[in-house]
Amino acid sequence: MGKKFDFAFDENDEIVGLKYSSNEQKIRRLVSLIDNEYINNVNSDSLVDEAINFMVGKLDPHSTYLDKEMIKKANEEISGSYVGVGLQYRVLNDTVVVTRMLPGSPNEKLLKFGDRIVAIDEQQVTESNLKKFTTLLKGKKNTDVNIAVIRDNQPISITLKRASVPVPTVVGEHMITKDIGYIKLTRFGEKSGDEVHDALKNLLDSGMKTLVFDLRGNPGGVMRVAEQIADEFLTKDELIVYTKDKSQTKKYIYATNYGLFEKGKVYVLIDESSASSSEIVAGAIQDYGRGTIVGRRSYGKGLVQREINLGDDTRVRLTVANYYTPSGRSIQKPYDKGNQAYAEDIYARLKSGELYNKDSIKVNEKLRYVAPSGKIVYGGGGIIPDEFVALDVTSVSNWLDYNNDAKFYQEFILKQADKTHNLFFFENEKRYIKYFGAGIYRNEFLQMMGVPSDQFNENLGATVDNYIKATLANELFGTRAYLEIWSKEDEMIKRILELENTKS
Repeated sequence: MGKKFDFAFDENDEIVGLKYSSNEQKIRRLVSLIDNEYINNVNSDSLVDEAINFMVGKLDPHSTYLDKEMIKKANEEISGSYVGVGLQYRVLNDTVVVTRMLPGSPNEKLLKFGDRIVAIDEQQVTESNLKKFTTLLKGKKNTDVNIAVIRDNQPISITLKRASVPVPTVVGEHMITKDIGYIKLTRFGEKSGDEVHDALKNLLDSGMKTLVFDLRGNPGGVMRVAEQIADEFLTKDELIVYTKDKSQTKKYIYATNYGLFEKGKVYVLIDESSASSSEIVAGAIQDYGRGTIVGRRSYGKGLVQREINLGDDTRVRLTVANYYTPSGRSIQKPYDKGNQAYAEDIYARLKSGELYNKDSIKVNEKLRYVAPSGKIVYGGGGIIPDEFVALDVTSVSNWLDYNNDAKFYQEFILKQADKTHNLFFFENEKRYIKYFGAGIYRNEFLQMMGVPSDQFNENLGATVDNYIKATLANELFGTRAYLEIWSKEDEMIKRILELENTKS
């Protein structure tokens, strides 16, 4: 007695049973009293939002409250598309300069690198209203937006159509050698399983025998998509993952005969930002000895969330289960010291030296498991790689890519390329990757960094040129081209090539 039953829906439109108690009545009465009796006028909606945020924040680090704006952004990430014109740009000297149009946009061929956008729907784009630029481009699907452009010093008018623009999650797909293929997955969205499947097929058609599957920096996403992708590598009836909920009910997910790459050699790249679904895939592959995990210890998220509608277009992403790899290990790192300490775990790893030395990784012998492959693995905080690759802060390639002035360097390179934006290399990705020599910008780049040409170590010339070429490729053609060029300098890929050469 005194309890009420109701239901809600989750992100898959499945019913979630609700059972109300006297606590719910207490909150409803409080909100009613504030609305009707409190002496001052207040926005009770915002009070309720703050109260929900506070309550959910007391649960675990991955249970969160999603307001309407957050839901819109999350849906775009998961669906792999957004409504827009498909434009990528940079602001150079207070002017909006087009770098490229996204593939799959209906406007793909209408703008090109070097175009200056000076007005949108007759509203001038100036230094004072640059912040409004993206707002002016936004609108409803299938509507038009008119822009005024300066191209090679000539004014032109172009009409762009707002449409659903795909944002792929497979952003890298190329052959490193004639036998080794490479796939980079940035997150686990609704379409990621199909994207990985298509990429595998393309690489197999190109002669791939060994795959490098890059999950570095991948924060996870849709769990069933992780299961779908893991199925590409595991054989029928091998356990991919299992979950255990509040009532200790277990749910097991097994591989099918669906996989395209169940026999070939696999290397999985992970780092301290690889989390959740990334760890499900890496953990299953490691437990079965199906491949070699290369990199640094992963993030350590082993909690399963369910996204439930609260009835007013807001949702709560609530932790409802733990997941376990086939060996039975949970890779969830501890969160008993509070959310702040949990969020600052990366700094603790830096301080301990773990990112620089495998021996600094602490393991709990009580969480020691024997995997189906016979390999010894540990739970309690991420996937520990089979082949450790340190974060090398002394290498020139890493310094160029990660130093505090990297954004300034990127802008300088773009400005140099903008001066020669009509180069025929810039019009074709394959031509650019194969033939363009970034050495034409090297002297100016070194001069900008304050490095005298007579003091420059020529042995580093190829690395500097690759950095310039890859940085510019990212602007002109996107991440896929960047990764193909920069792979020559990638420490983890170098380690894989060493392993392959040793074995051969």
